[in-house]
Amino acid sequence: MNKHILSLIAIFTISISITAQTEATSPKAKYRRSSLYTLMLNDPSRPYAEVIRASFEKGPIPEKFNDHNLGTRVIPAANVKDETENITAYLEANNVARDIVAKWFNRSAKGGFNMDLIASRGTYDAGALDIAKAKASQRGLAALADAGEELIKNTFVLVNDYNYVSKEEVAKKVGGWLDNIAAATGSSDLLAAKEGVTFLGKGYVVKTTAFLFRLKWDEETAAIFYNDYWADDATITPEKIKAFNESKIFKLELIGSDNSWADVQATTLTKKTEEQLIEKATIKAVDAVIIKLQKNHDEFKTKTPLFSGEPITAKIGLKEGLSDKSKFDVLEQRQDKDGKTEYVSVGTIKVDTAYPIWDNRYGADEENPANADGKTYFKKVSGKDFYEGMLIVQKKGK
Repeated sequence: MNKHILSLIAIFTISISITAQTEATSPKAKYRRSSLYTLMLNDPSRPYAEVIRASFEKGPIPEKFNDHNLGTRVIPAANVKDETENITAYLEANNVARDIVAKWFNRSAKGGFNMDLIASRGTYDAGALDIAKAKASQRGLAALADAGEELIKNTFVLVNDYNYVSKEEVAKKVGGWLDNIAAATGSSDLLAAKEGVTFLGKGYVVKTTAFLFRLKWDEETAAIFYNDYWADDATITPEKIKAFNESKIFKLELIGSDNSWADVQATTLTKKTEEQLIEKATIKAVDAVIIKLQKNHDEFKTKTPLFSGEPITAKIGLKEGLSDKSKFDVLEQRQDKDGKTEYVSVGTIKVDTAYPIWDNRYGADEENPANADGKTYFKKVSGKDFYEGMLIVQKKGK
């Protein structure tokens, strides 16, 4: 074979390799998000309870999570200072952890399971995840373990307890006045001052106290599920259906709780109704409390793909709590010899203050129509070349 043909083959091989890498790491390609099921406590006697409930139920799951919502999304409030016991009792009594697992394994009306959802969310080969085949091969078992570690284990339940309260009441509770409220809500009193209205003690906020749980999925739980409960529709038996339906091995663990506020920003210039303003504040309050929970709990932090490597950009912004001081580790997703996923830190980036941080908060397109860039710019702190699709995760405390 002459040198010219060998050169063409080499170029073709390199081209295929680059294309495969680009497809695997492109933002259009799927990456393994954590999954989230959101609920709320409901007390019809609270101010604007129905508006807040309707706003919550139609509000979107943040795009950085897979939507793992089940049919029921409302828990009756106990009207006590700490709702933790009430929420935990509800989740256990209604077998929420078991139903989350049933959704992961795409349980059918017949009671059988399949791996379609896991394969889809994890970009796995569905055949390699077939339980019978997996048990017969080291690579298949590694894929099952990988799916459990990367996907099922990173399933969270977020329960929100909303209140519509005056800023004055909130200020007193947090032990301060204007500075504390401004920091908590991210709002500004500039417009109010122009209208001759004092921010202090005026108006209302939607406050949410959020309780974060995580599905317990370890080797023991997985082994019991695969050995005692698993069967597809062709092999399911009444005994296995009964065993799963009566199972108590699936658990949710409380990770922590936090609270946040969102301003119901009514001014003489707004054309929105009070109900529309409350809807907006309800959704913003959830985004804000997720930011706080992620800062305080590393296991809840999400990975985001780089949108581009030169310049370095990502489709995250103020909704994710970015500031001029935000720093991120850059991760390269790799596979070991068995095909199990691992993440290797290859550098660090920080927000590039030469550009404005993208304002992707709910309703920002109405408040700031010029804010259309759709991404935030970063600059390199350490590392070599970064490329589209590499994953970034915020550094602790940043």
